[in-house]
Order: sequence, then C-alpha cells, then structure tokens
Amino acid sequence: MRRKVYTTTIMVFMMIAMLLATVLVANAVLEIVVNPTSGMPFDSVEVTGTEFAASNPIGIGIGVEVGTTDEDMSWAGTGVGPYYGKTSWWPIKPGSFVLEVDTTMSGGILSTYTDNGDGTLSGSFEGAYGDVNYTTGEWSRTSTVDLTGNMQNYSATYIRYEWNVTPAEGLTSGLDGAFTTNITVPELGNGTVPITAIDEEGNFAATDFTVYGSAIPEIFSFGAVILLSSVAVIIATFGFRKRIKIWKK
Repeated sequence: MRRKVYTTTIMVFMMIAMLLATVLVANAVLEIVVNPTSGMPFDSVEVTGTEFAASNPIGIGIGVEVGTTDEDMSWAGTGVGPYYGKTSWWPIKPGSFVLEVDTTMSGGILSTYTDNGDGTLSGSFEGAYGDVNYTTGEWSRTSTVDLTGNMQNYSATYIRYEWNVTPAEGLTSGLDGAFTTNITVPELGNGTVPITAIDEEGNFAATDFTVYGSAIPEIFSFGAVILLSSVAVIIATFGFRKRIKIWKK
C-alpha cells in the first residue's frame, strides 16, 4: 500500500514538473525591451533582449527599414573559395540579402545567392552556397569551379536600418540567449521609431521608441531629407541653366 502511494506521488510530481516546464517554455518569448521608452537625441538607453541564440553576436539598428544596393563590392579569395567581402551598411534584416556574382567578363555566368533567413545563402546552381553575418555585414560564397585569375563583379541588395547603434565594443548574448546593453539615441526627428535587435542566426525582435526634443522637425525624416536634397539639386540645376541662357542672349 505504501509503495503504491509512493509511486502515485512520484507520478503526480513528475506531471506537475512537466506542466511547469511547458508553461515556462510557452512564456519564453524572443523580445527586446528598452528603458526608458522615450528620450532625446544623444540620450543613453538600455536595451535588454531575451531568447536570442546563445553566445551569439547581436546587432542593433534604430529607425525605419531602408532598401540598399551595393555595387562593385571589394572582395578577396581564390580557387573555389570561399570568396568574401562586406556590405556598406549593417545590421541587415534577415531574409533580405541577395548577392549577385558576375563572371561573364571571363566567360563565366551570372549567379545569385539568396538569403535563407538563418545566415546561410543558397546559390542559383547546384553545389554553390554561402553565408551572411547580419550583425556585421560580412558575406562569403563558394564556387563549383576554380575562379583564380577570373574577373568577378559582386553586388548585393538588402534591407538595413537608418542607424546602426550597436556598441562599438561589440555585443554578444549570454548562454541563455539574453543580453543587456546601452545605446546612444542618434540625431533623429521627433516621433516614434522602431529599435531592432538581430543575431547571427537570423533571430530578430523590435520595439518602439519615441524621440522628443529633437532639433530636427518630424517631417524631416531620413526619406524626406533625401527627397528634399534631390529637389534642391534639381532647382539649382534649373537656375544655373537659366542663367546660361540669359548670358547667351
């Protein structure tokens, strides 16, 4: 009788333990939290992340997503590779990176390496693969033939963020996938912007941050500044041409 009670107690205990473990796993969410949730340009803000890949480099960006193209990138490598280089901007949004390799100048082909969203790249022909580091912008790729001495041109398209605010000394998650760091708010216009954290394996999370007290009006966002700059160039060019016509008269 005692043995039966003992066995039943052990089974109940194990069921409770399993239930608690399930609840804990269900509550484990990939996320970042900022403290405070608002501030002025050049303020220091604490960013805490949970459930990222363990012992993994972390990149932090702030601001809207920006579609970017790099042309004629510098590269290194020999033989069948790996051939490697680096983008102009980072961190990179996982799943957005596409590397294009042009070897037609040496009688080769135009090939594409597509981002799988987990830091790996799939080549457009069998046996070719590569990788991309979302936190640093570094990429590499292999070839199925020896390309030593061949002319190669590398270009890439990807999505980045307005500002890279990763600490200069770098940032790595702990064994539990958590991290805490401080970032400096860049000179953004007033309004709400996302802060995004990304690890090397493609895990990422974002949260909103509100900027106030900026010297830059809200309408002068990243895109607006580019647009206004273009308009200014057009106006200046038109004015210059008009003066030339007057002088010719």
